[in-house]
Amino acid sequence: MSLPELQNNYFQLFDLTEKFALDQTQLGVRYRQLQKELHPDRYASGSAYEQRLAVQYSALINEAYATLRKALPRALYLLELAGISREDVSGQKVDGGFLMAQMDLREKLMLLDELVDPQAALEDLLADIDVDVNQLHEEFSRAYSVGELPAAASACVKLQYLEKLLLEAEQVESRLIDNQT
Repeated sequence: MSLPELQNNYFQLFDLTEKFALDQTQLGVRYRQLQKELHPDRYASGSAYEQRLAVQYSALINEAYATLRKALPRALYLLELAGISREDVSGQKVDGGFLMAQMDLREKLMLLDELVDPQAALEDLLADIDVDVNQLHEEFSRAYSVGELPAAASACVKLQYLEKLLLEAEQVESRLIDNQT
């Protein structure tokens, strides 16, 4: 059994159109298909070269899936394909209004413990962040699809801020749950 030639472009690997909005079901089906087809166990009786290649293919498939499955890594990857590095994205200037809103959200997050019902306040905060994230997904998708890469990169860097805030909120939520038990 010989291994097929694989594409290095994650979208081509999964037979998907190179765009931000993806059909997650189609992505999952193709991932399982590729894993089944190229799993290293299928090449256990092959040559040492084929076995090594199968392991590399499996790693590539896993990396591609992890990148395409989530919005922020997918957006960063699309920008990378367009010639904009992650460093370039991180170096984008963010407008003062957005930064002020981020500071306000972080302050609300830090002050949750002082509220009568911190869990409800956290849920409200998470809902607000979710709205912002969805708006930025739309902003990125729209800008990327028409080739406005600086605007897409700007939306992407804002998504990075919100993703970090969501991680912090999850930590607060874990702490609140631990305090209840």
